[in-house]
Amino acid sequence: MADNQREMERREKRARKDRRNKKIIWIIIAVIVLILIIMKVFEININSVIDRFTDEQGNFTLTEGVVEDNFPYNIDSSQNVSIVNINNQLGVLTPGSFTVLNSKNAEVKYAFEHGYSNPALETEGIYSLVYDQGSSVYRLDTASGAVYEEEVANTLLCADVAKNGTVAVATTSAEKLCDIIVYSKSLEKEMEISLSDGYIVSISLSDNGKKVAAAVVTGENADLKTSVYIYEVSEGEVSRTAVELPQGLIIDLNYTSRNVLVVGDSYAGVIDNSGKYKDIYKSGDISTQSLAYTPSGDLVLVYNSYSNSTENVIAYIKKNGQLKREISVSGNIKSVSAGSSLVSVLTNSEIISYNLSDGEEKSRLSTDDSARSICCMGSEIFIHRQSLIDRSEAEIN
Repeated sequence: MADNQREMERREKRARKDRRNKKIIWIIIAVIVLILIIMKVFEININSVIDRFTDEQGNFTLTEGVVEDNFPYNIDSSQNVSIVNINNQLGVLTPGSFTVLNSKNAEVKYAFEHGYSNPALETEGIYSLVYDQGSSVYRLDTASGAVYEEEVANTLLCADVAKNGTVAVATTSAEKLCDIIVYSKSLEKEMEISLSDGYIVSISLSDNGKKVAAAVVTGENADLKTSVYIYEVSEGEVSRTAVELPQGLIIDLNYTSRNVLVVGDSYAGVIDNSGKYKDIYKSGDISTQSLAYTPSGDLVLVYNSYSNSTENVIAYIKKNGQLKREISVSGNIKSVSAGSSLVSVLTNSEIISYNLSDGEEKSRLSTDDSARSICCMGSEIFIHRQSLIDRSEAEIN
């Protein structure tokens, strides 16, 4: 009888222990889920958490030895500087160099001196494309190393890179007006065509590199006319689709997986997969001030009703051309940057962040007139001022 009693007590003890362990496990799971939800809502990058508790040898630590923060980071120029998000690292293009920085501590991950007289930058995914506009040299790199550097036969007008490393370059032509050449990331030529219709002012590859769109400007009755030509890379000129754009100067062309977003100085629109153009804002309705794209390819367009107005609108436009939201903001907007859920604008005195989904203001950071541009990654805001790149953390409301 006593043995049975002791066995029952042991079983009850094990059952209590199992219930306690299960309860602890479910509490841990609930805490992890809550943390992930908070990180998603406030755009906290898991890598930033890991980096804050990682020593110089890459070991996790809760004490001393956390990787040193080297921001503000000194750069070699104060003029003509571009800062971009490249695979969650910070890319910095100056008139003399291109540098990829660890966005958490400003450690240099990769850098080179390009020696280009008029450098321009395009990025997509892990790839960066730096080309010498008006010359003949360009180079393709990843966030961690060089892929290749190449020289073309004629003068580079514009270029673009796709997520898979495919590169499209538009150049002047020896026989006609312009050439379009598409290379794979292994430098194999996938398409080459020549145009006599006009001059190419902008070019964009689809995400998979299978299609290319080129904005071509021609003169007609003393007026400038812009058309977008769309090509299947594998088929070349035989598959060309021509789409005429509204009157005005084209500012940007961005090919997503199925559509081409078009931004002009006084209009914005989308070319769908069938080759039809649809207005988002009709010609003359807006005065474009600045623009940016979210990581998924949605357009964030800053415009006002007339030039030099300080009453601006931030338009959030999906990559299919659907206008989702407009946010009013006052002040001279110098730069705009967009993340997956936040958009931030730089004025003469502040950096203001808004939630893209509902337009709610999330934070304000004071700055001064020396700030020239910004790049946002989640709640972290990188600021170019003079010969420095600094970092701030938005205090989300």
